[in-house]
Amino acid sequence: MPTLSRRTLLAQLTCLGCAGVGERENKHTAATSPWHLAIGLNGFGSSETHHGKRYDYDAILEFAREEGFDGIELWRGWREGYPDPDDDRAIQASREKIESFGLQVFSIQGGVRGVNPVSDDASERAEYSRGLQRQVDLAAKFGCDAMGLWSAGRAPDQVGEDQLIERFAGVLRPAVRYAVDSGILLAIEGEPPLLVNSALRYHKLFAAAGMDELKAIFDPSHFDLLNGARGRPEDLLLDLGVDRIGYVQFCDGDSTLRPFPGGGSGTSRHLPCGEGVYDIAKLCSILDEGEFRGWFQMDSWGTEDAYWASKSCKDAVAGYLGERNAG
Repeated sequence: MPTLSRRTLLAQLTCLGCAGVGERENKHTAATSPWHLAIGLNGFGSSETHHGKRYDYDAILEFAREEGFDGIELWRGWREGYPDPDDDRAIQASREKIESFGLQVFSIQGGVRGVNPVSDDASERAEYSRGLQRQVDLAAKFGCDAMGLWSAGRAPDQVGEDQLIERFAGVLRPAVRYAVDSGILLAIEGEPPLLVNSALRYHKLFAAAGMDELKAIFDPSHFDLLNGARGRPEDLLLDLGVDRIGYVQFCDGDSTLRPFPGGGSGTSRHLPCGEGVYDIAKLCSILDEGEFRGWFQMDSWGTEDAYWASKSCKDAVAGYLGERNAG
């Protein structure tokens, strides 16, 4: 599929019932939308790393307000990172700043650095689980509905796949229970370079954890790459089931990997909506008809212009909602 210019994409969105998509009067409303829409700091931070851009934080928040977003997902790689979970003053100051722009911190991106969740050392695995629980505390203090989780960690050479998955499930179970007790939805995202790097490992992890409360993050580019790179992220979405989705990190894609700037194994290429090969309206329809009700984060990871990627995906979702409500 050829890359579309911004002018062409905007014209297409207008045909979808999104005329004047840049204007606030066409934002989704709580009365007509099943979803809350958000931006993610991960996209802006990765745009700086991958493309040498520099974004002003206040300008990002103002953009989100003007575009009618409901919330934001925080990213530990942004600027100074997260406050300490015990630093209530810093957490409150950060939260108040975001809320002054009319936004909710709906999620933080979790993960415990420097600790291997599938280590041969049981005490290290336990430390990882405790670290996740500390981040759940942080998410709760930010007023989050959810927390994202990434399956980082190096697999020991002598450990088979089933044992690897069981170890990881073992560190997640207490963290999921803790999150449930704290009112936080815990959702994991598989990616090509990570431990959960296939449809089969998704299934094995959920079976090993044995907890319906453990959810998945639906990212179309990752669902595509983890299921054969056929340009059909809907296949894995339907395979896992919409009821397994905790929240959405939305993007277009082209079934390829985006390498890291310094080389090495990269992750699935994220593209602005309309610049890839995915059937965006179909993905929205599957989620809607499957009664997904929750957060859509417009995932601009690794894109050159995080503003445009965020806006294009928001407008594509708004286009679907416009047709849905008109029908």
